[in-house]
Amino acid sequence: MILSKDEAICLVLNLSRNNEVSSPTKLNKLLARLNLHFIPIDIDFSLNKWGSFNAELSELEGDVLYEKDPYQWEGRTVEKFVLKPEGKKLFAKIKTKLDKIMTTDDFERLREDIAYLSTQSASQISGDEHKKLLVDIEDKFKLVQRANFNTVELLDLYSESKEIPEDSIATVRLKALIEYCYYLSKFLKEIRFKRTMDEYDFDAYMFDYYFLYNIEIIIPFLKEQTAAKEKDAIHINQYYQFIINSVKGRYPFSLDNPDLKKLIIV
Repeated sequence: MILSKDEAICLVLNLSRNNEVSSPTKLNKLLARLNLHFIPIDIDFSLNKWGSFNAELSELEGDVLYEKDPYQWEGRTVEKFVLKPEGKKLFAKIKTKLDKIMTTDDFERLREDIAYLSTQSASQISGDEHKKLLVDIEDKFKLVQRANFNTVELLDLYSESKEIPEDSIATVRLKALIEYCYYLSKFLKEIRFKRTMDEYDFDAYMFDYYFLYNIEIIIPFLKEQTAAKEKDAIHINQYYQFIINSVKGRYPFSLDNPDLKKLIIV
């Protein structure tokens, strides 16, 4: 399961205050936020001084789903994105997709987060993202700590997961998720975040940061599920779908990469 660019835009506009987003920069930020809710979207982000950025999103024109509406702000003309009726209709199909990977509570947290952030400035959203993802140069030490923590925690989980019986789709996916996260964490630690970062890397692929953050978030869940008799199939599927599908064919550590085995650090 992965949302197309238009589906992701319509989702964000539906959840934003008044079904509108006040600038292309803010739209970038809100779309990137979906990654922190484990929602796979078909949009790549790189790093700039504002955090997650996709150049194509800054050049969007209106279409049948949403429109760009000019308005005056601080003496200059800017354009906001406004949802159109067809975009509201598409939301029902998007929600059906999300229901396969999210609980009602998950979706309400998403709704609250996007609605709140849509009232904030782009710089405020960016600051929050920087804090969560540790993209700032002064946070490099914390970033390395996060990478080390994830790998150590997942090493134990990976060893324990070998004893989980493969008696359901949920347990098979749980074991696959733990194994993939373990090797992904080593890839991030030993390759993507190994070098010293003394300036912003504007070529950085933001999924390195998303994955590092999200793996830390799901480790307690993986620990719980390893010991649980009844598996949480919905959230196992949600995390599995995000880790596996969000970068399908677009990231070195992807199941679609024919050279993936060369990146697996043992």
